[in-house]
Amino acid sequence: MNCPLCQAREIGRIGRERYYCRECCHEWTKGDGLVKIYEVLSDGSVARVETKSDPFTLPSSHQIAHRRAG
Repeated sequence: MNCPLCQAREIGRIGRERYYCRECCHEWTKGDGLVKIYEVLSDGSVARVETKSDPFTLPSSHQIAHRRAG
């Protein structure tokens, strides 16, 4: 997995579906087909910077239909 902002590979997991990039010092969450990117402020709080579609999650309307063998 790479950072969705700078594409660095130096990332760490800090919670369930929450990650931190050691290169650009941003956090992000993944879920519901979205990646939400946050800037870590000097006081330790976070502010949302950007929201992107998660390229690894297909929307439910594009899921592959399963066929029964028969």
